[in-house]
Amino acid sequence: MRRLPIFFLLDVSESMAGENLRQLQHGLERLVTSLRTDPYALETVYLSIIAFAGKAKTLTPLVELASFYAPRLPVGSGTGLGAALTHLMADIDKSVLKTTPERKGDWKPVVYLMTDGKPTDDIKDAVYRWQKSYQQQASLVAIGVGQYADLEALRKLTPNVVHLNAQTDEDFKKFIDWVSQSVVAQSRSVSASNEGVSLAKLDDSILSKMGDLSLAAKVDEDYVILSGRCQRNALPYLIKYERMPMSFEGGQFNVNFARYHMVGVLALEADYYELCDNSMATPTINSDMLVGGAGCPHCGNSYAIASCGECEQLFCIDGEGKAKCPHCKHTNNFRLADDDSAGFNISRARG
Repeated sequence: MRRLPIFFLLDVSESMAGENLRQLQHGLERLVTSLRTDPYALETVYLSIIAFAGKAKTLTPLVELASFYAPRLPVGSGTGLGAALTHLMADIDKSVLKTTPERKGDWKPVVYLMTDGKPTDDIKDAVYRWQKSYQQQASLVAIGVGQYADLEALRKLTPNVVHLNAQTDEDFKKFIDWVSQSVVAQSRSVSASNEGVSLAKLDDSILSKMGDLSLAAKVDEDYVILSGRCQRNALPYLIKYERMPMSFEGGQFNVNFARYHMVGVLALEADYYELCDNSMATPTINSDMLVGGAGCPHCGNSYAIASCGECEQLFCIDGEGKAKCPHCKHTNNFRLADDDSAGFNISRARG
């Protein structure tokens, strides 16, 4: 039986951390459970999971559906779409069997690309390679998640661009069901020797097919993500801030476009650094633009935004006094700032 390779190219950047990544993790498990109920999918479908942030990594090489188990999704810094495409093309070359005079190769692979942001690397060369050598070899379905996905960049890769606006767990389940139905439709289609991409009917309450993208792309500046390390165990964590909304005070609108309000803290595992591209310049933000502080989600230290005087990276401390930076091992001497002291620049993750 010829294989139908299905690649999932998943954005696991910092902006996906938290609820989005939790839904995606559960969604993969739901997807596999659903696909295993279909005999066509069981016979033909092989799955692969590739995660990307600043770098890309194959979490699961192509494996038959019956033997597939959803891997744990990591988190990394950056949204390296160019790096992800380069990695995907290498995986297709390595994993997909080509037709030869002696044998029939795999069916045309299908790629489901999911991302919620804008690329942080240069995608021009990777897009050119994809368009020139791979666009006819594989069917790509690009899914932009949320309002800040760069749909215009996705449109350069494929005409099959879908926008996902899932507000609840139930919405995300509907999306996963759509993916499952599309994979099943594709497995039945190739069984009938039709290699065109087959997609299930869109649920227009959560999904929309992109046509005119003139207003689709937005500047990804509506949140700030800080990345730090626990002083005690050196494990990473993220602190997420969102832009403060416009308010109405004293008979006039108060537009707080320059300030961000803290919305959550997330503990991460050490593999966060495997997908971070440290070759890129690190942006900064002034602490005066951030409203709200946080403690360390790993050890409970009171302050999670202490900046090392040597490497300028963030880590947690419990208060005033000496503290060794878990990034560069420099010993800092901290004191609490006066209320009227000037803010300081903080290293900001790329999201």
